[in-house]
This record gives sequence, C-alpha cells and structure tokens, in this order.
Amino acid sequence: MRGHYLKKIGLSAASLLVTLIALEIALRLGGYNSLKDWRMRDFALRPSVYPELKYELTPGASGRVWGTDLKINSQGFRGPEPSSNPSTHRVIVLGDSIAFGNNLPLEDTFSFLLQQRLVSQGRGLEILNFGVGGYDTLQEVSLLEIRGLKYHPDLVVVTYCLNDISIASANPESMQRMQPLLYSFLYESRLAQLISSSIETIRTKNWLKHMNEPEVFHREYENQIDPIGDEESELLDLMNQSPKWPSATWYGERDRVGRLRFGFRRLARISKEKGFPVVIMIVPLLVDNGGAYSHRAAHRIVEMEARRAGFDTIDLTDKFMRAGMGNLKTSLGDVIHPNRAGHTLMADSLSAFIDEHLKPKP
Repeated sequence: MRGHYLKKIGLSAASLLVTLIALEIALRLGGYNSLKDWRMRDFALRPSVYPELKYELTPGASGRVWGTDLKINSQGFRGPEPSSNPSTHRVIVLGDSIAFGNNLPLEDTFSFLLQQRLVSQGRGLEILNFGVGGYDTLQEVSLLEIRGLKYHPDLVVVTYCLNDISIASANPESMQRMQPLLYSFLYESRLAQLISSSIETIRTKNWLKHMNEPEVFHREYENQIDPIGDEESELLDLMNQSPKWPSATWYGERDRVGRLRFGFRRLARISKEKGFPVVIMIVPLLVDNGGAYSHRAAHRIVEMEARRAGFDTIDLTDKFMRAGMGNLKTSLGDVIHPNRAGHTLMADSLSAFIDEHLKPKP
C-alpha cells in the first residue's frame, strides 16, 4: 500500500515537473522576458533622495522601455543636453508620461516638435522636457524647484492629465521589492518571472487603490491640502457634476481639489519670485461618447484653480474632438497617451501661445 502511494506521488511530481518545463519552454518560445523590462525600468528609474519626488529618472539611462527607445541626458530628463550658454532663453515642460512621451519616439513628442517649429521660425528658445511618468502636480513642482530653476525658464508649461489629481505613480516599495530579484539566478526562469510579475502587478494595483481611498489620501497629504470653502458655489457645483468615472470622479472630492489648489499656489509663489509665467495645458481623456465629451466639468475645475493662481490655460478638448479621439490614441485601449497626431496638436497650441505671450528677446 505504501509503495502504491509513493508511486502515485512520484507520478504526480513527474507530471508537474513536465508541465512546468513545458510552460517554461512555451514562454521562451513566445518571447516572454519580463526580466529584461523590469531591469530596464530599474535602470531608468531610481529612488530619489528628495522625499517629495519619491523617484526620478536616472541620468544617462538608455534602452527600450515604456514603449519607446529611452535616452536620458546627463541632467536627468529626456532630450538632448541643454545648452551651456547662460543667456539661452528656455521653456520648461512639466508633466507625467504624456509629456515624457510614453509609446513614442522622442521625435514624435510635442516638446521636440515644438522645438523644431521654433527653430524654423528663428526663435532662440530651448525646450526642456521634464516629464516623468506617474508624477502628479506637486511632484512636478518639486522637480522644477530641485532641477529646473537653475535654467532660469522664461515660461513653464504644466502638461495636465486628469489623473494628476490622483495617486498614479510608481510605488517605491515595489521598486525595492523587485530589485533583489532582478539579478537573481532563479529569476532567469520565465515562469518565475511570470509568477513574480503577476504578484507584483496585483500588489501595485492594491497599493494604488489603497492610496486613493479618501481617508488614506487625507491622512497622507493633510499638510498639502488647501481648504475649499462652502461659499465657493460655482466650484462646488462643478465638483458635483464630475462624472463617476476613473480619474474624473476624484474631482468631486474636496481633498483632491484642495491638494491641486495647494500645488498651483506653490507654483504661483515660485513663478512670482523667479519672474516667469505659467500655462496649464489640459490634455483630455481620449474618450468620445457619441460626439460629446463627458469630462468638461473636471476641465473647468482645473481652469478655475489655474486662474485663481494667476495662470493661463490651454484646453485641448475641442481640437482633439475635431481630430477624432479615436484617431489620437497610441493603442486601442489607451485613453491617456496621445499619438504623434495628438502631440502635433499640442505643439501647435503651444506655438500659438508662445507667439502671442512670449515676445522674442534679444
């Protein structure tokens, strides 16, 4: 009897081993190699010594990641090395993965397209792209303070995505958890990679869900939230109109709008101290409900807060709607990241704004 059970256990173990080997072979033949992607992300991003940034791009990093060929310059942002001429006039672009240019070659990003246009017009302006995937408005303002002010910008552009009001950033704890695995011999197994990556994806989604819970958000950022008064009826009406849809739904929460107000107020203080104007460029979600756009209330809230801080705004919604939201997606299910056509419209709008508001300097 004992021998029978041992035989059954042996057959089960052998069957399991064959199955695991077959899965390993299938994953390899299918080209699966998340280790390469994770190593590249680990190389491209590093934990920041500045608590408000949490993480930052690694100066000098290069390789294939985030759907594009990445090359980070020695100063820690995407694009060519900035001019060493102290008299160079500059525009600094802040933003998240839209400004950075996920899924796009550098040449298709609006910062690059705008630079080429200004050069063709004989405008001596240098465009510096400080976009970092996952950053929210406060991280962007902190990056400007830490890395950008030394370039003495003549204009700062905030590329605003509707999810900037939420927590959508990379999880530093996840980066720390994955780092030891990336260079482990066992992690060369594609099956081990699949299991680890799947677990980490679930953990990251749960972390983002947790961080965006109203009580957690308030506790985490209570020192970065400006009050929204009961007398602000127009704003409160717009907040009540915010659709119950991911990204836009958070515009109905006072803490979220209050933190946006805090971020804009902080940027306004810096702009006044350093003497540069700010424009908020609002990028719509790439959704089209039968020719209508259902997130205008959220856009209006951002415009009101920008005006309160003394900023100009560019709302790209109408231009994007005329072009067709579906024609501007980098992929079918991506409603966040515009393709080259979308970035061209962004460059067009900024070029017109610069022509009108930023006169050529000698």
